[in-house]
Amino acid sequence: MIEIRFEEREKIGLQYILESLHGCSPFGQERIRRLRYYTPDEREELEQELRNVERAAAHAGDLKDLYDQICVVLCQMKDIRGSLRRCRELEVPDHVELFELKGYLQRLETLRPLFEKLRDTAGLTGLAFHDPAAALAILDPENTRSRGFYIPDAATPRLREIRSAKKQVEEQLYRAQTDAEKDDLRQKRVRICAEEDSEEMKVRRSMGAALAPMADDLMADADTAGRLDFLIQKALFAHRFGGVRPELTDTALELTDMINPELCDLLQEQGRAFVPVSISLDRGAAVITGANMGGKSVAMKTVALNVLLLQAGFLVCAKSARMPLFWSVHMLFDDLQSIQSGLSGFGSEIVQFQKALAEVEQGYSLFLLDEFARGTNPDEGAIIVQAVTRYLNDVNAISLLTTHYDKVAEHARIHYQIIGLRDVDPEQIRRELAATNEDGVAVIARHMNYGLYRVEGRSDCPRDALNICRMLSLKPEILEKIEQSY
Repeated sequence: MIEIRFEEREKIGLQYILESLHGCSPFGQERIRRLRYYTPDEREELEQELRNVERAAAHAGDLKDLYDQICVVLCQMKDIRGSLRRCRELEVPDHVELFELKGYLQRLETLRPLFEKLRDTAGLTGLAFHDPAAALAILDPENTRSRGFYIPDAATPRLREIRSAKKQVEEQLYRAQTDAEKDDLRQKRVRICAEEDSEEMKVRRSMGAALAPMADDLMADADTAGRLDFLIQKALFAHRFGGVRPELTDTALELTDMINPELCDLLQEQGRAFVPVSISLDRGAAVITGANMGGKSVAMKTVALNVLLLQAGFLVCAKSARMPLFWSVHMLFDDLQSIQSGLSGFGSEIVQFQKALAEVEQGYSLFLLDEFARGTNPDEGAIIVQAVTRYLNDVNAISLLTTHYDKVAEHARIHYQIIGLRDVDPEQIRRELAATNEDGVAVIARHMNYGLYRVEGRSDCPRDALNICRMLSLKPEILEKIEQSY
């Protein structure tokens, strides 16, 4: 079962996406807030959701006005599920509850034809609302269609008598001349009002009992409203970022030109563009290597983001995709480890690794380790990560590791490397830096290629760090010593 903490959602950009959605109804907002992930056993249900989102996204342009109308109605809905449960348990609803139930039913009555137009145009399946007419007739027996709630005089013969008597007393009170006469009439009115309250309670009990057999259907409609609300938000998100419905596989994961929406928006504000990343993985360990500022972690987090989007019923942010369904997704990022136990950063990392590994071994999983064992000395760290990589090759999971340690990739089944500065002339960057006062790191980042390429066979150690030292004009004496070591 996939359980992702808030900090992890924030780190990979999932929380940014959730906060960009504008759930209209309390039911839709709850679905976004309590995001659930489909399990491999729910594949058929997930495929239906993905088809619906894909079809709704395809019509997001030509049905914009219809989507807006639906969202306006959803925004007017209140969460009436507590009141429905009370009716189902034969408790007496109060005036406010009946008022809100009536309003909910009126919104549902308005929503149904709008939804049916969307369903028929986009070809949505698996969604339907019950006809609220019978329930509305209970709460609006005179068919006034007023927005308020009022128990009519005709609800019972006794109520009609009581209200008639109350009206007579109020007219007499209006004409009364003496204080004694007024006091007597006021006391009489209080007694009549108590009788009215008692009779209205009988009517409210009767209304609640009449609604009780319909409560389950009305609760189901609230759930459907939430599904529709969330589906529209997913469709609008996919329309904005070009989401695609993946082909579901048994084990292989292939993402072509995947993106991370949070970074896309951030870079756009800076006048830059996110470099799409492509990756192909299968059961066993895969390693991403490259310079520290080369985007290894971004690539890993973008994989995690798109996997979780799929399993939450979103279209994924890629040009094309082939993806499996995972029982669990575990992320070990150094900046997410807790040291509250009093352990060192490395000790905490090992504890988290052991805990995650126990869950990963329960079913086909995705296991992500970002710069694992960075909290210990480099010699030991390299040995540990090499051993972990060899072990993960035999685990029933796709394991993706980023590392700057040497020789780790030799033990992985797949090796990717950040393109980085491989095709950049360091002298060109030095000349550019000499001609401007711009920050050197910003200039290098502009020329950095954050895409991945698959390494076949053994690969020389990447020299991006050395090239960065050259571009930033590190002292020649130090550069000479570095080059001798290379």
